[in-house]
Amino acid sequence: MTQISIADLLKTSRQYFWNLDFTEVEVPYLNSSLPLEPNLYTFKVKDWYLPASPEFALKEYLAKNKQNCFSVAHCFRDLESVGSHHSPEFLMLEYYLVNKNLIDLQKSLEEYLKIFLPDLKFSELKLKNLSFDNEPDFNQYFLNEVEPTLPKDSAVFITGYPSFLSPLAIPNQRFELYINGVEIANGCEENRDAEQIKAAFLKEQSYRQQNHLPLHPISDKFIQDCAALPPCSGLGLGLNRLLMVINQKTSI
Repeated sequence: MTQISIADLLKTSRQYFWNLDFTEVEVPYLNSSLPLEPNLYTFKVKDWYLPASPEFALKEYLAKNKQNCFSVAHCFRDLESVGSHHSPEFLMLEYYLVNKNLIDLQKSLEEYLKIFLPDLKFSELKLKNLSFDNEPDFNQYFLNEVEPTLPKDSAVFITGYPSFLSPLAIPNQRFELYINGVEIANGCEENRDAEQIKAAFLKEQSYRQQNHLPLHPISDKFIQDCAALPPCSGLGLGLNRLLMVINQKTSI
């Protein structure tokens, strides 16, 4: 089979969501404030910050319009290792489904991926009850105990993550999708509790200050937008990683 280019992937992806009547949202690249999520560090350009994901722009649209939407955008993350699966700049597809739950979101992702990987098989893995209360310990557990066991020839939805890892998700309503052992997407039902989100951001702010880690201003506007969201679910998908998986399959 012929391998596809990033241009092919972008064109097909956009057309897919346009055909489903999703609205495409533009993402501003220079921002005075952003969401402050664990383990996501932004680049600073003079007095501006580059986005780590399109989430803030999409949720602003969702809060106003209550309609399915998506974005394809360049994302920038500082303190990332550089390798075949990591880059400080990458392309992300992010989309939101209004009045849909986590199962609906999983099904929608399967349908999208079948365009490029029609023979892909899916399974599910729920992590055991975990007592971790910090990200480094959990990451070490996941790296040593979970990742080596993941299938290298199919896709698996992983659930059961500790809620502190993702304050923007409703607790216990989050998945990550791995294909052939590579993390491809992260999805959840969206948390609309402004007090919970602000408390999580302030906790992250304090942690970074104490540990002398890069920090950017918290976006109060984003917190307000989260509170104004309709019930919805959404996900982010790394397009560069997906392209790598697609072209590995076509080269076999």
